[in-house]
Amino acid sequence: MRIYSILILTLFLLVSSAFAGPVSIEGHAVVADLPEALLLIIFGCVVGLIGTLIGAGGGFIHVPMLMIFFDFSPQLAIGTSITAVFMNALSGTLSYVTHKRIDYEIGLKFATAAVPGVLVGAVIAQHFTFTSFSILFSITLILLSIHLFAEKDISIVRTKAKELPQERLLVDAEGEVHAYAPDMAIGLSGSFFTGIFSGLFGIGGGIIHVPLMYSVLGMPVHIATATSHFILAITSLFAVIIFTGMHEIDLDFAVFIGIGAILGAYFGARMSLRTGPRFIKRVIAVCLLMLALKLISGVM
Repeated sequence: MRIYSILILTLFLLVSSAFAGPVSIEGHAVVADLPEALLLIIFGCVVGLIGTLIGAGGGFIHVPMLMIFFDFSPQLAIGTSITAVFMNALSGTLSYVTHKRIDYEIGLKFATAAVPGVLVGAVIAQHFTFTSFSILFSITLILLSIHLFAEKDISIVRTKAKELPQERLLVDAEGEVHAYAPDMAIGLSGSFFTGIFSGLFGIGGGIIHVPLMYSVLGMPVHIATATSHFILAITSLFAVIIFTGMHEIDLDFAVFIGIGAILGAYFGARMSLRTGPRFIKRVIAVCLLMLALKLISGVM
């Protein structure tokens, strides 16, 4: 069942690429030959695996890599990245469905709050120059790197809440019972601003949603990661529609990176059941810091 989903999505991407081609190829090199296409697939696979392990979608790596190594404009990098993020999130969600670790009610509510934010962020992103975006995105990457390396939890408590959060119970495929009581008001408002962040930088928003649900709302980490991917699949779909209308998606790059993301998400979801997140987070933190320094050095 799972492998059939991968094959169907991969075939869909290949057919889309053949008939549609890139929406915009101005300002950067196009995919010229098979070795470059394979390189993009491998790149997408690695990023998809990493993104699925931490529930982040991988866009925080796509965007700087596309700008640094392929001369994408900020807007084109954002649109292309969010397309690959959508494929990663959709594939990861299909895997997590079998694990029964998605809280669908919370996911739908948070996604509904995030979608308007995605539109706001996408509109703001149109005003970026290469220099301003590079500096702002580098600062964001550095802050994310510090957060991942420090692993410090954040606690927010509403002292004037009318009623205590309702406890929720979720039983996963292995029979483990997860109990948690998230504050929905904080989660919904946080999701809206996460949507803005997603549309603004093309990173999907999972890098914020996971710590929001895990560290702030007290949801179990595996439930937070799986539900984050479900939210990403919905919000990134709307983002793809928005950026398609703006003609800021390069389909040839998005297709090959997306194919890799599908494969990476599949293996990432399986590895998440056996891999401790601490080492992975610190490795990713170092990578983000290096990307930030490389991106900002290019405009100084």
